Amino acid sequence: MEALGEALSCPVCLELFTPPVLVLTCAHNFCKQCLEKILIRQNCSHVNGQFCCPMCRKVIYLRGRGIIGLPRNILVESILEKFKDELENIRAQEQNQLSQICEEHGENMNLMCLTDDEPICAICKLFGNHEHHSVAKMSEAYTARKMTFIKDIDLLLQKSEGTVQARKETEKLINELLSSTTDTKVMIDTVGISLLKGIRCRIAELKTKLHKDYSTKLEKLHLVESETEAPRQLYQQMKALLEQHSNSVQFLQEDKKLRSKMEKLIEGRSLYQDPSKYKISVRRYFEELIRGINIKDYISTTSDEMLASTSDLYEARRPECPAFAFSGESPDQSFCKRVLGLFEKSGSKEQDLFTKASCPDCSSIPGTSIDSSFLKD
Repeated sequence: MEALGEALSCPVCLELFTPPVLVLTCAHNFCKQCLEKILIRQNCSHVNGQFCCPMCRKVIYLRGRGIIGLPRNILVESILEKFKDELENIRAQEQNQLSQICEEHGENMNLMCLTDDEPICAICKLFGNHEHHSVAKMSEAYTARKMTFIKDIDLLLQKSEGTVQARKETEKLINELLSSTTDTKVMIDTVGISLLKGIRCRIAELKTKLHKDYSTKLEKLHLVESETEAPRQLYQQMKALLEQHSNSVQFLQEDKKLRSKMEKLIEGRSLYQDPSKYKISVRRYFEELIRGINIKDYISTTSDEMLASTSDLYEARRPECPAFAFSGESPDQSFCKRVLGLFEKSGSKEQDLFTKASCPDCSSIPGTSIDSSFLKD
């Protein structure tokens, strides 16, 4: 291999040829990039120029095509490719052998220390740090651990299959979270716009709070979703180790790491516990929206008042031009119940909200009902 490597080395850079490999008329081979440097040093810049071979000093004529006119040595390039592949295989075998050698004593590791759970050599047992530890033959430990490893993979596969339903539930919760968030936003917009100018500040605050609430819950659901993927990923790692390990030492070393991950995974507490905590409460946001407001006194009876310009928000904040005063009283329960019934029913048709939702005690009072047309905008 050493002699072949020398034969496949460029005489200029003294390294293995870098394709393309060009052959001169004198039969000497060079890397193309090395040959370009030779032409520069010999001041050969014309396509009809000439230069001397650095090996035999024979004059080489470019004949009008420059360096691209020189033929490639395809045979050398093919042999070079196979030589590199074989060299890589030899290095891999050497690395595999080195992985089975004790770093401290330079001997083959043919024993397994059961106390420290690691491969050792005979000298480690007789005179080293493992003198008083329990040991087993490498072959016996390898066979036993491999059987345990296979059982662990089967157990992990079962756990991974068991999380399929959890993943589906998580996806369903994400969709429901998005749906309930959308419904809540519609509720906030529809009811909030029907109030006077001052409530718009509260609407903006609630939207910000809703966005943070949604982001927090969605982030937690994504964590739950990631948790359900962990068993499958660990299963793939363990399966790959079982099928592709190169020797018993490597297997036992990796087995220790993967078993530790598996124990943490099996003993870990799942984040998927109470689905209700990942949902948005429309009722809570609605109650906060009309908190402290006598809703009957501040519902507009015309759509023109409801669709006031957003420029009025600045005036609503001015102390000399208050939009309304907070009464501190609880909102009308009958009204709230009807409004929530409208927003919490998915796919419900547009209804005449306030004809049915007015408080029985106040239904006869002028100004407490509203044309339902403003809800359709």
